[in-house]
Amino acid sequence: MEKQKRENRTIINIGTSLMVVILIGLSFAVIAALAVSSSHNNYNLSKKLADHNTEYYVASNEAYEIIAASSWADQDFTVEVNSNQILKVEVKNGEISTWEIENTGSWEADSTQPVITLE
Repeated sequence: MEKQKRENRTIINIGTSLMVVILIGLSFAVIAALAVSSSHNNYNLSKKLADHNTEYYVASNEAYEIIAASSWADQDFTVEVNSNQILKVEVKNGEISTWEIENTGSWEADSTQPVITLE
């Protein structure tokens, strides 16, 4: 009888330990999947930001070239940054008086989230 109890206990203990190991393994798998997803999203965001900065600096350099070509004469012009933005520049008395980005297009989200509307 005592021998049977020992055998039953070891089976239960092995089963409990195995369940804990399986849960820990699943936890690690979920954490790994979340880390990969998060890093992918961060990469996409960083790439968009780098592209936006590059577009801005290309437009900025073009504006400076226009200003330098006119020897800092009084002028008012725009430079296209991308399909949705322009850089407005105004030069007065040999100084830049206006340097601003203006949105020309409408903003649309990259993705949509379902929204529940209550009536």
